[in-house]
Amino acid sequence: MRSFALLSLLVVAALPAAEEKVVIWKLDDVKAGEQKRLAPGFKRVAEWAKAEKTVVTMGVICDSLEKPNAEDVAWIKANAVENGGVIEFWHHGWDHKSWTDAGGKQAWEFKGPNLATQSKHLKDAADLFKQTTGLTFHAFGAPFNANDDTTIAAMDAVPSLTIWMYGPKQDTKRQVLGRSLNIEVATGKVSYEKFAQDYVAKKPTGLMLLQGHSGMWSDESFQDFVKIAALLKKDGWTTLTASQYAARTAKPVQK
Repeated sequence: MRSFALLSLLVVAALPAAEEKVVIWKLDDVKAGEQKRLAPGFKRVAEWAKAEKTVVTMGVICDSLEKPNAEDVAWIKANAVENGGVIEFWHHGWDHKSWTDAGGKQAWEFKGPNLATQSKHLKDAADLFKQTTGLTFHAFGAPFNANDDTTIAAMDAVPSLTIWMYGPKQDTKRQVLGRSLNIEVATGKVSYEKFAQDYVAKKPTGLMLLQGHSGMWSDESFQDFVKIAALLKKDGWTTLTASQYAARTAKPVQK
């Protein structure tokens, strides 16, 4: 009997702890240039995050910084987590363009172009962001979430990029964070009702990387976002930035 009890204890001890429920807010399309100004929706989310004592992540389209707007750049600096703020800014490409080539084939900034072109876009964007803001990108998310095998090789052009949001699973050099549920039913339109239905049906655990376009949100979409965040907070989800999550889940370095 004692042997059975001891065996039971050993089995219980060997079971892994329940995976922590973590949400990362992936908010796309920050621009901070004289011709491409910062949309007010990003500021509204930042103020919400400060009031909630939480964090979000925002992706920067970097060609907007070729002619930066001083007010918008100052806002990025002041709100960056590196400077005590509530936002991790991440690499969202150089120009966020898509097009149809001469042969009628669809192409995107990081799906279709050759290695030299993709590498240049990645490096030029990271360098300009660093030069303009003093900050370093650690996470990347491709425009339109469109990438190919060439992008995996091109990422080596920016060694600081160690996290890839919605990236390909075959990239073994970076920590790839996959897609989960959606908060938007169409680009820029948040639906609390649809999210709540999917949340109940799919019962997600572990990590939810939730994408939104807060620069496009109406008052209704913003309020639905707030309701989604409140639902997750009540249900025990911890909110982190991409880098915070990566640091928490990093595998020990083999010596």
